[in-house]
Amino acid sequence: MMYCMSVSHKKAPVNIREQFSFGAEEKTEFIKRISRKEAVTGVVVLCTCNRSEIYVSGEKNAIRELQQEVADFKQIRLEKLLKYLNIYSGESAIGHLFKVACGFDSMVLGEDEILGQVKDAYQISKDQGAVDYELNVLFQKAVTSAKRIKTDTNLSRTPLSIATLVANEVFHFEKEGGEKKVMVIGMTGKMGNTITKNILSKPGIEVIGTVRSHKSDFTLEVKSDRVKIIDYKDRYRYMDEMDIVISATLGPHYTVTYEELSGKLSEKKKRLFIDVAVPVDMDPAIRKAEGLTLYDIDYFETLSKNNTEMKLKELDRARAIMEEDLDGAVKEVVFHPYIRRMDELKETFSGKRLDTLLYQIRDHVSSEELKVVLKTLDGLENWIKEG
Repeated sequence: MMYCMSVSHKKAPVNIREQFSFGAEEKTEFIKRISRKEAVTGVVVLCTCNRSEIYVSGEKNAIRELQQEVADFKQIRLEKLLKYLNIYSGESAIGHLFKVACGFDSMVLGEDEILGQVKDAYQISKDQGAVDYELNVLFQKAVTSAKRIKTDTNLSRTPLSIATLVANEVFHFEKEGGEKKVMVIGMTGKMGNTITKNILSKPGIEVIGTVRSHKSDFTLEVKSDRVKIIDYKDRYRYMDEMDIVISATLGPHYTVTYEELSGKLSEKKKRLFIDVAVPVDMDPAIRKAEGLTLYDIDYFETLSKNNTEMKLKELDRARAIMEEDLDGAVKEVVFHPYIRRMDELKETFSGKRLDTLLYQIRDHVSSEELKVVLKTLDGLENWIKEG
């Protein structure tokens, strides 16, 4: 049977999750330690920024030994560990693995980064010979199901966050020749920083970020040779070069006004200005500038709302795929022990009349179980006739 011990964003704050995270060397060492336990036949350690999960297969007391081993390994009292744990067993553990791999258990619904992390975790254990038949089948099928969802639905291709939507507008902006030049006003803020990281995820983009001189001691999280930092007061000097200007500050005043901007734009070309601040950072009158398009926060919130509706529709399709694959995985694991028992079962039932067996079944199962048996029998009868 498979078990899962999970410490995740659902129950544990970030400082607790950090205590239970496993580095690369720790994973290897822990896998070796837990694999020595007689009750454990397989183990996979999955760690992301939002979860630390350990999947084990084996006997009933495998999960108890796992809890104690984690507490000892991390030098944490078991009582403290239990406070933040979610424990899954059997089909519940299998279902949880599929939900995790398919992105249904993530903070951002449908995100597909988790798929690569699940694959890596499985591969590490496989390389160490730490996966048995059950874990091998279940992880492979969970990964395959996640790939089907990614290919056959738009669940992971429908962005919801404002920062992602802004980056997509930058990517889709058409420019003839040369790199796109983008200014991010308020780059040191949380939103500005996230937008900049997203923008730099693709090549062909240069970024100029503004920093207020009295906050020059701020450490910028974005590290790239495609980023140039300028003082906020010098922003207008560079705007004529820009293809796109993004503003995401918390200030009470306009960062861009029509009066000042109109005197700086000499080159006639298509430009995109994006204002994601509340209250707005950009003077709405700048729309009068030739070739300039202005998108404000209302535009992106509408996009996000529409995408949420699309994502919910895709979610139904994705869940149907996952449930189909999950059912197949459970059937394979449940049926596997009987493959080795085929000769034994044939000998046991040899010479037994079908009606005797059916009466035995009737007298030893519930009414619901009997319905399943009889329905299966009808199906076999039709299958044999058609064959």
